[in-house]
Amino acid sequence: MARRASRTTPNHLAEPQRGAGFTIVELLIVIVVIAILATITVVSYNGVVNQANETAVKSDLQTLTSILELDSITSGSYPATANAANGGRGLALNGGRTVAYTSTGDTYCVAVTGGSITFSYDSTTRRTVSGACDVGGGGGGGDGTIADGSVIQTITAANCLTTRTRAVDARDNHTYWVQKLADGKCWMLTNLGYAGGGTNTYADVKSLANGTGGSTTYTAARYYVVPGTTNFTTEPTAPSISTDGTGQYGYFYNWCAAMGAQTSTSACANATTPTPSTTISICPAGWRLPRVSSGDFSALNTAINGGSATTDAGLRTGWLTQRTGWWDSGFKYLGSDGNYWSSTQSSATNAYQLNFGSSYVYPADDDYKLYGLAVRCVAV
Repeated sequence: MARRASRTTPNHLAEPQRGAGFTIVELLIVIVVIAILATITVVSYNGVVNQANETAVKSDLQTLTSILELDSITSGSYPATANAANGGRGLALNGGRTVAYTSTGDTYCVAVTGGSITFSYDSTTRRTVSGACDVGGGGGGGDGTIADGSVIQTITAANCLTTRTRAVDARDNHTYWVQKLADGKCWMLTNLGYAGGGTNTYADVKSLANGTGGSTTYTAARYYVVPGTTNFTTEPTAPSISTDGTGQYGYFYNWCAAMGAQTSTSACANATTPTPSTTISICPAGWRLPRVSSGDFSALNTAINGGSATTDAGLRTGWLTQRTGWWDSGFKYLGSDGNYWSSTQSSATNAYQLNFGSSYVYPADDDYKLYGLAVRCVAV
């Protein structure tokens, strides 16, 4: 049998020789690598831009909050609009960044946006957060509803109930009665019993010292403990509703402490300047001291005590007031004379207070700043 000829590869099908060029697969790999590197470059650039925007936004926000606090010190309240702020010069920014501003007079929220970055500051919570201002309701339930056991820092003039409600201070877990009264304001019906420190969830912790047994002072924030009458309640225990001292007198505070230890102002000095801010106080965040300059005590006395200047009966039944007396290197007039601080200064040595007893009510009396008086707060 004849041998079959061996097969050979045709010349046109011969295996190609490798040269200097790229195969299609290699070209695809190169293209993918270039695309990845380009993406990394863009992401890195965007990250730098966003970081720069965030820094600029936060810096602008800090500047605006300083302006608004100065406006409050000058006029006694926050400007109603952005255009009215900064002495009427407004809150305009450079660099293409924009401002959003809302105010109730007692509180405000301001937001700055630069590119895709927005940060806001809320004077109620005293916190800077990422995102725009929350214009929705606050409150214990997140939907604006309030019930017994709600955190007092979440209760506002808008969501406060017209029935007596047990609220808890997030700083120390002490409980207080609060209620919207006939004057339309939301008041504490229990004397404040905060001794400083505690949990700082709402950025409202203050530093105080116990001055009981010591001498009076203008310059240091002091509280004074009334023996046997400061049996504070903690959640879930309801506060006393007694008005004869057997419940809670609360602590007494000199004006420096009541004004939130603003030690660089006349709140803590025998002086009239620098003027302290009336939006800063020992009260829980979202609450403030009453203002004699705004007629808070007078309006309350008119609404629940018939405007009487000769009896405190309506204040005791409607507001559960305590005739606490005061501290002046010792406790004075416990059980016969009531005294509550306001945030309104009357002179270098004195600040206004509500003073009352069985036969008198003085909504705009004044007393020495270095004395220790009781405190009740009003929601903003």
